[in-house]
Amino acid sequence: MATPHSPALHPSAALDRWRRIEALLHAWLEQRRRLLVLLCSIQGLEGFQRPGSIQNQVREFCQLLMDYISAGHFEIYQELVREARLGAAHRGGTINLASRILHQLDPSTEEALAFNEDFDTDDHCLSQLEVLPERLTRLTEMLEERFALEDQLILSVHSRDTAERARVLNF
Repeated sequence: MATPHSPALHPSAALDRWRRIEALLHAWLEQRRRLLVLLCSIQGLEGFQRPGSIQNQVREFCQLLMDYISAGHFEIYQELVREARLGAAHRGGTINLASRILHQLDPSTEEALAFNEDFDTDDHCLSQLEVLPERLTRLTEMLEERFALEDQLILSVHSRDTAERARVLNF
């Protein structure tokens, strides 16, 4: 049933929209996986004092981190909030939960941007090499919190939508 604020989608249009968001989420979570693999690789490197062995990986990590953060803010979160609004008639507080979660992501976004600014080039990385282990530890903690919040957002909006779609389409 449509509300004045959420127009009803034809079931096939709703399913197509859900599939598109599902594909976006899978690609984004794969990007997250690659980010974590690279982070673990950098943290596992011995001898941060050998600049040549780490600069390329840190620069690649910074690029992947910025791509991941940007995709979240400018694509994924917007799609999930739109999905929450479309289903708001059926899910009371989901839009409020989504807004709260998005606000809680701000500190980790700021930390990621600061890390990128400090380590995004070979010269920056070289000048900050002695603090890299400490910064990686802090960033890792922030990312851990971020990923948990993002997972909560996905589960509260998109996963609920899966059950609702199946019910509507008689799956």
